[in-house]
Amino acid sequence: MDILNYKEKLSKFFQNAKDTYKEINASYEEKLKAFFTKASIEYKAYKKIKKEIDRYLSTDFNLIEIIQPDENKISDVIKLLLEPDGVHGQGVLFLKIFLKKLEGFTNKDIFIDFSKVEIEREKTTSLLKDKENRRIDLLIKSDSYVIGIENKPWAGEQENQLEDYFNYLKELSGSKEFLLIYLHGFGEKPKSISEKTVEKNSDKFLFTSYRKFLIPWLNDCYKECESQKVRFFLKDFKEWILKNFRDIEEGN
Repeated sequence: MDILNYKEKLSKFFQNAKDTYKEINASYEEKLKAFFTKASIEYKAYKKIKKEIDRYLSTDFNLIEIIQPDENKISDVIKLLLEPDGVHGQGVLFLKIFLKKLEGFTNKDIFIDFSKVEIEREKTTSLLKDKENRRIDLLIKSDSYVIGIENKPWAGEQENQLEDYFNYLKELSGSKEFLLIYLHGFGEKPKSISEKTVEKNSDKFLFTSYRKFLIPWLNDCYKECESQKVRFFLKDFKEWILKNFRDIEEGN
C-alpha cells in the first residue's frame, strides 16, 4: 500500500513538473515571439527612416573606406594635411595643431619658422653609408627642428630600421633639435632599435598609436577647419581609423 501511494505521488509530481514546464515554455515562446515581432517592426521603421535620412546625410558613405588605403596612402594623407601650402587651403593650421599635440606628448616646446618648413615623403637616408636604400615615411624639416615619422599601420619593421632612422636624423639635424616618431596602428612598441639607444636618448623618441595621437589631432583639425569639404574628409578619415584600429591594450 505504501509503495502504491509512493508511485502515485511520484507520478503526480512528474505530471505537475511537466505541466509547469509546458506553461513556462509556452509563456517564454510567446514573449520571444512578441519581442522579435516588435524588433522586426522597429527595424523596418528604422530602415525606412534611415533611407530617407541618407538622401541628405549619406550616413554609410565614407571616402576613406572606399579607397581602403595602404601604408603609403595613409602617409600621403598625413603629408597632405601637414603641408602649409596644401590643397586643403587651411595654411599652417593643421601643422600647428600637429606640433601642439607633439608638445603635449613630449613636454617640449617646439618653435619653428613656418615659412621655412619642408615636408617630404619617402626620404632616403643617403647621409648614412650603406643605408641609402632606407626611406623614412615622413620628414618635417625647419630652421630649428627636424621630425621624422615612421608610419606602421600593420607591417613590422626591417632589421635595425629605427636605429638607422635615429642615426640619420641625428646626422641630418646637426645642431638642431630632432624627434623620431614611431606611429603604429595598434600601439606596438618598435623592435628595430636597441633599448640602450632609447634609454640614452629618450627625449628624441615618441612611440605612439593612431588612436592616441592621430584621433586627437584630427578632432582638433576638424574643429578649427573652415572648409566644409575638408571637414567631411577629416571626419571620414577619423571614423575609418576608429573602425579599423584599436590599441593592443584595449583588446584585439
